[in-house]
Amino acid sequence: MKGFWLFFSRNPNPSLLALLAVLLAGPIMTLPHHIPLNPNEGWNAYLAARAVAGDPTRPLYPPPGAMLFNNYPPLSFPLLGLAGRLEGDVIVAGRLVALLALLASAGLVTGCVRRMGGTPAAAMLAGLLMALYAATSFHGYVAMDDPQWLAHAVMLAGLATLLPAGADRFRPGRVAAAALLVVAGGFVKHNLVALPLAVTVWLAWYDRRALAIWCGVGALGLLAGFGLTTLLYGPSFLTDLLHHARTMAAAGVTDGLRKLIELLGLLLAAGLLWAGPPPDAATRRMRAFVTLFLALALATGLLQRMGDGVNSNAHFETLIAACLAAGLAVSRATSALGGRPYGAVLPTCLSILPLLALAPIQVTHEFRDLRALPVRSAHWQMAIDDLHATPGSAACETLALCYWAGKEETVDFFNLTQALLTTHTLYPFMDIVRGHGFARVEIDPATHRQAEAIAHGGHDPITEALDAAGYIPVLDGADRTVFLAPRKAGDDERKAPSAG
Repeated sequence: MKGFWLFFSRNPNPSLLALLAVLLAGPIMTLPHHIPLNPNEGWNAYLAARAVAGDPTRPLYPPPGAMLFNNYPPLSFPLLGLAGRLEGDVIVAGRLVALLALLASAGLVTGCVRRMGGTPAAAMLAGLLMALYAATSFHGYVAMDDPQWLAHAVMLAGLATLLPAGADRFRPGRVAAAALLVVAGGFVKHNLVALPLAVTVWLAWYDRRALAIWCGVGALGLLAGFGLTTLLYGPSFLTDLLHHARTMAAAGVTDGLRKLIELLGLLLAAGLLWAGPPPDAATRRMRAFVTLFLALALATGLLQRMGDGVNSNAHFETLIAACLAAGLAVSRATSALGGRPYGAVLPTCLSILPLLALAPIQVTHEFRDLRALPVRSAHWQMAIDDLHATPGSAACETLALCYWAGKEETVDFFNLTQALLTTHTLYPFMDIVRGHGFARVEIDPATHRQAEAIAHGGHDPITEALDAAGYIPVLDGADRTVFLAPRKAGDDERKAPSAG
């Protein structure tokens, strides 16, 4: 057994690469199918299509009072919209971009560890750990149409650009380029805050000249970005981004802590960076950065989880920082014992052991989902075809279904619920359903929207309005989704597709 761990700690990368290939097989094979992976997919697709449509009646940032919302910064939407035009399906294009961005992030973690002074083997291990934990603990975001991994890839490119090699000083041009890349990452997704904060505090401690360049160029980039976006999209951009309605619940912190348990071995391995005799000055500088980054990522990730609807992507910065630290810990443990590889056994095993527990479970799910893929795809397609064949307007909680059915987007159920619970704005949803303005309404009981609405306000205003207006189930979709229509004679019996 000792010999196995010694061999594995010395040569983990080929085995981990093979495991990663197995874990990515399911998402890659699912990528072109009309199976919604997350409620955000259709939301992102509609906004990406708006960004490249050039239609003034369908702005990227809807005005106040609309039942469509956009609380994201704008940069990902035109990029994905153009990719969707090339591919023909914005959701499929978004999934491909997300997968490539995940792999790019893993490669950039490898590059960052190398620039921090890590050994090639330790750097490769850090990148593989990031990809493997993403494919197990955070599997729902693998090849899913969402800009989260794209934003991380852009910011990690900024970090790789910033980091000096070894004991070199920060180069002004690299610092300026890094600041612009980090700002660009923030304009892709705005919940990435730990990395910019960590770099700012780190530079304030180690290099005031680099700090001045970082802050100056970053501030100019932010001002230019906000100014250009406001010019292009109007004041609704600032209103939607900065005053977005969101209910808060402290229980989200508990959910976050439960998710972080899966990273405990990785976090313990990261802590070993502080073990042993004091390192040289360059290593101390890099150790200070990754420690600061990890501490801020842990704190900001848990704070973000307090918002209703905030998912495990709030912990991606924690994963990235822990992998950087673990890579340095493995490298330092090897170097501390004169390059003898068995010095890295403890941090390597701590990092990998949780994966040996998580990966078999995930692989089992992968094989199960792949076996069911044809049936699930057919089942979802029947519901999409029914939506497409139904004349009139439709409202989908799973917006991807309306997108694939060729319907115009009408209602963002999640954000409308948040707005109804937190503001006194009048929205036309109730009047529309009272007038039977939607020919079809799709409801997904599996989402947390209804439970969060009831917990916060004592009721779900969406389903309450539909019940009062006489909408009844007429079709069972896949995964417990239900399609409603206005009550008519002969429509009391629900239909169930034969695809199972």
